[in-house]
Amino acid sequence: MHTGLRQSLTRLIAIGATIATLFVFIALWTSFSTLIKSHLDKEVSIAESALDKVLVEQKSLLSTTLDALTGSEALNDVKTLSDASSFINSLNRERGSSNIVHLAIVNLDHVVTASSSSLFKAGKQAKQSVAMAAMGLTHSMAMVNGKLTYLRFKTIQANGIRYYLLIARHIQDDVIQSVGAFSNAYINIIDSNTGAVLASTLPEHTKGARQSIASQIRWHDITFLDTAEYIEHTVSLESLSIAPVKITFFVDVAAQVESFRSIQLTLFSLYILGLFTITLFALVWIRRVTIPMNSVIGAINNIASGRYKNSFEKTGNFHEVVALENAVDGMQKSISQREDIIRYQAQHDDLTGLFNRNYLERYFVEQMREPKWVQVIAITVIGFRTINDLYGYSNGDNTLKTLARRLLRWPGTSARLAGGEVIYVTDEPLNDNQLETLKHILEQPVESNLITIPVKVAMAVLSCPEDAQTTEELFRKLNIVSDKAIRTGAWSVHYSAELEANYNRRLSITTELKRALATQQDELSMVYQPKIDLRSMKVCSMEALIRWNNSKLGHVAPDEFIAIAEQAGLIEQVTKWVMRQTISDLAYFREQYYDFTIAMNLSTQDIQNKALLNELVAFLTEKGLSPASLQLEITESDLVSDATLAVENLSSLKALGFRFAIDDFGTGYSSLAYLKNLPVESIKIDKSFILALATQENDQQIVHTILSLASIFDLRVVAEGVEDEESLRILKEWGCDEAQGYFISRPLKREDLEVWLLKSPFKK
Repeated sequence: MHTGLRQSLTRLIAIGATIATLFVFIALWTSFSTLIKSHLDKEVSIAESALDKVLVEQKSLLSTTLDALTGSEALNDVKTLSDASSFINSLNRERGSSNIVHLAIVNLDHVVTASSSSLFKAGKQAKQSVAMAAMGLTHSMAMVNGKLTYLRFKTIQANGIRYYLLIARHIQDDVIQSVGAFSNAYINIIDSNTGAVLASTLPEHTKGARQSIASQIRWHDITFLDTAEYIEHTVSLESLSIAPVKITFFVDVAAQVESFRSIQLTLFSLYILGLFTITLFALVWIRRVTIPMNSVIGAINNIASGRYKNSFEKTGNFHEVVALENAVDGMQKSISQREDIIRYQAQHDDLTGLFNRNYLERYFVEQMREPKWVQVIAITVIGFRTINDLYGYSNGDNTLKTLARRLLRWPGTSARLAGGEVIYVTDEPLNDNQLETLKHILEQPVESNLITIPVKVAMAVLSCPEDAQTTEELFRKLNIVSDKAIRTGAWSVHYSAELEANYNRRLSITTELKRALATQQDELSMVYQPKIDLRSMKVCSMEALIRWNNSKLGHVAPDEFIAIAEQAGLIEQVTKWVMRQTISDLAYFREQYYDFTIAMNLSTQDIQNKALLNELVAFLTEKGLSPASLQLEITESDLVSDATLAVENLSSLKALGFRFAIDDFGTGYSSLAYLKNLPVESIKIDKSFILALATQENDQQIVHTILSLASIFDLRVVAEGVEDEESLRILKEWGCDEAQGYFISRPLKREDLEVWLLKSPFKK
């Protein structure tokens, strides 16, 4: 959701003031934290020094006392006394001067043999002595009767018997008094095992209120909660590392916290007051901008909705706003003029002035929505690319412009799709005579730059909604029908379901053939049909024929998919596959000591492909075969289409050692006269003249004539399509050289051909 300028500017000002206040708060908090830390460090340092001093004094006191005891007369007397109690009494008399609180003599089993107080009971084991002896300590701190006590431990010998001398003094009160005297910090002495507080100097109202004690100062607690009167710090003196208690200091920070909160409240009040004042000022200033801006927005909305003539009131006070108002006013005037140009360009072809594809698609959508009957005629200029190549793009453009002017004279809607493709739509159907008249008009030569350009068109005709009910379907079917018209050379082709089915089959054949060639599957295979020499009646050659059994299309006839391969640009790949397979099979038969040749079919495209022919020679060389091992068959219609080029290409191939035959002879539109210029050795009579040779006199006359003329030009003749013995007899009698057909053998795979060669009456 979009927001207005007023809201945006107000929000921006508020955010700026908030950020500035936040920075001030952060600076204030940083200073406060530094102050608190400095205060805490100072108090903790003083308290730790006081505590350390107490511990050092107590250690020194007990050490001095113990040294005095071991050197006193009382201890010397005990060496001659059998009863240890006299030694204890002697020591008790000196207690006030030596400042020893508790004293005990412990035997080697750590059992108290004598004691100066009830702290160590005679006959009981002194646990403190056990612990200190086990750890090898001479002094230690321990909890004795719930109080922190300093212990000193030393080995003595009396009357030849070793004893332990154990002295102790309670230091808990000394620690509390000393820290309190030198520092403002409060102190807690806590039992490390039970966590119980043994002694504390905290005020009574604070001892049970843990929420007022914190380990550190946190800004959100100080800002929003009434907490943190004291900061807690645990003492980590080396002297306490093995002590049974934990000593904690508490520093009072209540005054500092209260001061910070007071400053914080003042800062927040100033922030609220400043924010209100700035916002009020901003609203007044923004109003001077938003009022003229709203007027400009209203004018722009009018332009967006197509209302360009409405004027708007100019109320701007700032130079920028006034300039914007003037720009919008000028824009209203210019857009109105340019919109017509843009609309025309969006719907029309720049070159011809006809409608374009975008307009045509919307037009068809509207027509089919009603639905309304229309006749759609796709007009394609045949060889338009050739016109551009031969006469130049300028003359090609002039040709399209002329055709557009001619078409615009006819009632209806005309549009150019691309290149030389034009669509003519009429709601009055044109009959064949009218279509032929339109074609005649469009095919009149075009005069351009003193050049006369011949024009030829093909028409694809559909009726909607019978033939197509959607725009996508219409364009797809127009492509199908146009393709048929261009391929067949028909000037006009109407759509039919059969035509679409044939197109889809051609498309499927193209797709599946590409896949079969790319994946090298076993769908493609070669078969060989034997030819026999009619003089010796023995096998002399084989014709190599390709077969295709597709998993989706089933068996596809060679005549069908070869023609499609030529149109789809796949013939070179097919020919390469045939070459490799045929030469490999020929090499195999040579290894089996068969000397027959193999005839392989080539198209005109193959003959003109020098690289492909070089690969053919390479394949033969690779298998150790010579070009004479192959006979190349070329269809007569391919030769007569360009006899000069055919002679040139075939002559260069013959020089390499190849032999040639004309396939399907008699089906073209030429005589034998042009054969004298072609380097061919054989002709094959088309099977249409041989199939009924035994019964049809017309076929007999044609075949007899071809044989007679072939002998004049010294050409060998091969008859294909021999289906019966009588036809074979006639051909032999009339001097035909070779024959092939189902009477001799059907086309066979290599494995089956080997079996046939062993059993056939025509074998060598």
